[in-house]
Parts: sequence; structure tokens; C-alpha cells
Amino acid sequence: MDAKHREAAESVFDKEKRREAEINSALQQERARHEAAVKNMHRLRLLRMEREAQAPSGTKKRIAAK
Repeated sequence: MDAKHREAAESVFDKEKRREAEINSALQQERARHEAAVKNMHRLRLLRMEREAQAPSGTKKRIAAK
């Protein structure tokens, strides 16, 4: 393989490696966003349940209906 072909092959290889790294980074960021959203959902659910538990019995239905 001459130098020109080797250079072209290395260039393609480098591009593929960079693309793979970008994909992995994007997947990692997506996982982090998903985990944060799930954590926030559970936090909000607990807050809602605490608020409903503290509310007088007559207002529980009204809060739940919202």
C-alpha cells in the first residue's frame, strides 16, 4: 500500500472513530437526560402525594380532579 492509500485509509478510520465517539457521547447525554427526567417525575409524585395527604379530606377530591 502506498502512502496515498494509507493516508486515505487512516483518514476514513479517523472519521469513523470520531463519529463513533460522537454517537457514544450523544447516547450518554440522552441516558443522563432520561435519568434526570425519571428522578424529577418521582420527586414530583412524592410531593403531590405528600400534599394530598396533608390536605383536609374535603379538598383531596378537588386536588385529585385537577
